[in-house]
Amino acid sequence: MAVHSVAGSTKYMTRTLLMGGEEDKMDAREELQRLIGFDTVNDTATGKRPTRECPEYIASRLEEMGFITEILESEGYWTALARRGQGRFKILFLAHFDVVPPGEGWHSDPFEMRVDGDRAYGRGACDDKGNIVSLLLMAERLTENDPQCAVMIAATGDEEIGGANGAGHLREHLRKNGLYPDYVVVTDAINQVIIHRRRNILPTEVKVRSQRARIRGRRETVRFQTDTFGTRSRHSAYMRPGVDRHSMLAASKYLDLHLHSVVSDIRGAFVKTNVVPDWVELDIVHPDPAGEECEYDVALTGLMRGLLPLAHAAFPTGHSDHGTVVAPNLLSLEDGLWRLYCDVRAITADAEPVQAAFERALDGKVELYSLRVERGAGPVDSDPSSRLIRAAEWALQKEGIEYRLMEGFGASDSRYFADGRAEVFDFGPRGGNVHGPDEWVSLRSIEEDAAFYHMLIEVLLRGPAGL
Repeated sequence: MAVHSVAGSTKYMTRTLLMGGEEDKMDAREELQRLIGFDTVNDTATGKRPTRECPEYIASRLEEMGFITEILESEGYWTALARRGQGRFKILFLAHFDVVPPGEGWHSDPFEMRVDGDRAYGRGACDDKGNIVSLLLMAERLTENDPQCAVMIAATGDEEIGGANGAGHLREHLRKNGLYPDYVVVTDAINQVIIHRRRNILPTEVKVRSQRARIRGRRETVRFQTDTFGTRSRHSAYMRPGVDRHSMLAASKYLDLHLHSVVSDIRGAFVKTNVVPDWVELDIVHPDPAGEECEYDVALTGLMRGLLPLAHAAFPTGHSDHGTVVAPNLLSLEDGLWRLYCDVRAITADAEPVQAAFERALDGKVELYSLRVERGAGPVDSDPSSRLIRAAEWALQKEGIEYRLMEGFGASDSRYFADGRAEVFDFGPRGGNVHGPDEWVSLRSIEEDAAFYHMLIEVLLRGPAGL
């Protein structure tokens, strides 16, 4: 008997287990095709969000394999949670079924899987529905013999917009019900690497009140482009300070070189909090007593001049192979206030010294209306010598899968379980074009990952001495 709890209600369902013969074995390709067919786009700009149809399907498949399942809900976002077994430890495998909008440039319908050799194309193929298929295949292996531990599988519906109502809500649900895991494997990575470290996101918003003034001078409109070395990615987590050029920081450098020039207005390809604008344009006034009388914005000028000092502000943080990034990605004028959003990536969850550093950086350059730095969910910094990661390396070697141990660029739901109570890492299949057109995943690697996850449980239970 399986229990579904949905927004306070409970219903009971009984299913028959039909996993007896080889002919009943799950087909990875068919499962992925079905999952890609669910339109689970998360888009805060349009208000579109996934329905409960996809998580209910995932839960139903896991029920068929003997798991006890629940459908959790938080603020209209759904999570499928399944568990099986009990014993020496609790391990959670965490994925997500929501996807980003498909965008343009596809060579096929993004919600109808296309296969070319080993590659399966479709929105979410790699991020993150291929991982869900791996977990279903792993669950099928568990029907052959019950592990002497508690295995939990969860698929959340809001990872692409922050995860608070998915992984965050799941974490509290597990804690309150005595199910908090000892080990967490977040199946939301790419190319079969073990990701043991990720920077924290510290959302930062600066507000200054618009202040118009007049000056005689010469008008000029100057355009600044973002330039990323070796890639067209505009995700700010992938920016490398000292190598890549951020259009807003280039504009700030221009003002640094033209000390007396002022800014009248700004336009740009502002998209979202973690996307660097591809370009910005400043309407500049160069002072000239013989020029025409022009209007400019004192506050906007000071704010734009302060971006470089803001990006270079020093505050305590742990080491990151990818550096500390302060990316001023959004700027708008609302109700007389200029609102600047900075995507800050660093190995720290202490917002106070970050905010103090930013206040010092802007002191004397602009009069602040407000400046707020949020602490974020926290960084991930798992010890490579932890039992979980050593077991993962052993299991990968047993399965003959080549891997690397490394730091990830962006964030994932692993940050919700990185408080030291559980050991955690991220992993995922081979694939490409994540968040872009023609996203793809290797079908072979989906099956390889399923075997790895199953072996990981075995190694944790019966691994070599000294593990």
